[in-house]
Amino acid sequence: MKQLWLAIGVALACAASPAAAQRDLRVEGAWTHTATGLVFPERIGGAARTRIHEYDAEGADVSAGYALRQGDQVAFITLYVYPATPERSCAANFEEMEKSVAQSYTDVQVTESGRWPSPSGHNADSGYHARFALTGPLEGKEQPLTSESYLFCPAGNAWLVAARASWARDADFSQAFADLLHGLQWPEKLDTPAPATAPAAQTAN
Repeated sequence: MKQLWLAIGVALACAASPAAAQRDLRVEGAWTHTATGLVFPERIGGAARTRIHEYDAEGADVSAGYALRQGDQVAFITLYVYPATPERSCAANFEEMEKSVAQSYTDVQVTESGRWPSPSGHNADSGYHARFALTGPLEGKEQPLTSESYLFCPAGNAWLVAARASWARDADFSQAFADLLHGLQWPEKLDTPAPATAPAAQTAN
């Protein structure tokens, strides 16, 4: 089933990667991204890990999918860590994420956007956040959705950490999604501020 978060992640993280280099990993327990030390546990709060996927042979470009359920509602969340392109700013990368959403789904509206602190809370304005109202597939049904994107640009832009989630519009997982990010063991290598090279995004009305 095509999920919103998977489509955006593939477009951003592995467009240039050959299919042969990509694979799902068979993992039990916590899995650590070797280059950064970022840990993807089997569970983060109430979210259960559903997959870990490598987009390159070196294991530098990876994602971890999670499903978070509240009653009969579900949010699908994917976390990505991958090398940054040095000549591209954090703002430019996030603009590509927003464009991918607008081009891939219908009735897309940006309902909120702005700068965001690191999940550890140690660094203000280390990332970007946007919330969308759109129409797309969820659990086999085309329906109104809320979707959120985060992009963190730590360590002088050497690495990017992205987070994508979507859920039915009559549910509210925004706080649970933010709590999941705070629940990550944010390693020191990913907890340094990015260069302040772009103006802050504005909240959409």
